[in-house]
Formats: sequence, structure tokens, C-alpha cells
Amino acid sequence: MASSSVKFKTREDWRKAKELEEARKAGTAPAALDEEGNEINPHIPQYIAQAPWYLNKDHATLSHQRKDKHEEADKRWYARGQKAGPAAKTYRKGACENCGAITHKKRDCVERPRKKGAKWTKRSIAPDEVVVSDLKLDYDGARDRWNGYDAAQHAKVMERFAKLEEERKRKRQESLNNFMTEPDAEQRRFPVEPSGASAAPSEGSASAGDAAGTTQEAE
Repeated sequence: MASSSVKFKTREDWRKAKELEEARKAGTAPAALDEEGNEINPHIPQYIAQAPWYLNKDHATLSHQRKDKHEEADKRWYARGQKAGPAAKTYRKGACENCGAITHKKRDCVERPRKKGAKWTKRSIAPDEVVVSDLKLDYDGARDRWNGYDAAQHAKVMERFAKLEEERKRKRQESLNNFMTEPDAEQRRFPVEPSGASAAPSEGSASAGDAAGTTQEAE
């Protein structure tokens, strides 16, 4: 239990500890030293300076507030998302039931769930992934989505988009040329007047002429 590892202090011990703490804060007593010989600032709050009970620290120390120097995180580049070679010809026992790769199980498969997995169809077996097992990653290293990324792969993406943009511009220019040279089927760009339209008077003009002739006869 926690109480068994903590040394019992009498009222006199608490009073002496309090006086020593006040003397250290006032500068009349030397500061406490940790296991490395470094002085501990007496103005550090107790909830920071006091180690948790499960560490069994019976002396003044701040090692529980520092990062462990013995556990160095692995920062090297490693193969991520690469394939370990050509795919197998048939399903292997213990492989993923969905894609057929031997390096992971069905619950860890990132491929689209098949209606019938490779375990039953024995076809379209996915290649195995490269598994790096000797990595010691810290919290940030395990979530670094760019570790293992080759920047040269982006050149292929840029080349593909450049070809798409060139083809789009060519088709747009071709459609503009056709629009300006060929007549429209609905005759919006090159309207053609119907034959005899100028000779045939409109209904409004004919009625106006009859009314003018009737007025002259009445005079």
C-alpha cells in the first residue's frame, strides 16, 4: 500500500521540516540537492517537487518532471506503405481473409471490403507490405504521416496534372474555333431572314393603309 512506503513523521519532524523549508526560501539554509547534485529551487510548489508515491522516491528529486534520457525515440526514415514484392499466386493460411496479404489480419485491412474475400475466391491476392519491427517511436513519431514519404513521388502527380491541363486547354480552344466558324443550328449567330418577308406587309401596316384611304375618300 501507499502508506507502507511513506515514513511516519512525528509532530516535531513536521515542525523541523517546515522551519527548514522557510529557511531555504529565505536563503539562510542551503538548497536541497537531487541525485545528480543539482540544486532544487525551494520556491517550486510542493505538488511539483514531490514525487508520486508509486516511484518510491525517499529523497528530494525532480527526475519525475524530466524526460527519461534512456529512452531515445527513433527518428530514422523507414519504409512506409511499400510492398515486399510480387503478390502470391494463391491464398496462404493465416493471411488476411479480405485481400490475401500475410502481413496483417482482416480487422487491420485498409482495402475495400470485398463481397467475397480472397480466402474464398483465391483470386486478386494483394502483395505483402514491408513490416519494420525494430522501431521505437515516441508519441509524435508514431503519428508522423510524412515519415517514409519520398518527395520524388510528387513529380508524377505534377506531370499528370500538367497533361490534364494541356488537354483541357486544347479542347477549349477547339470548341471556341468551332463556335466562331460553324453556324449555329438554332441560327443565333448567323440568322437567315425568311424568303419574301420584305414583300409581304404586316397585318398592322395593311390596316393602317386602309384607314388612310377611307379618310381621303370622306374628304
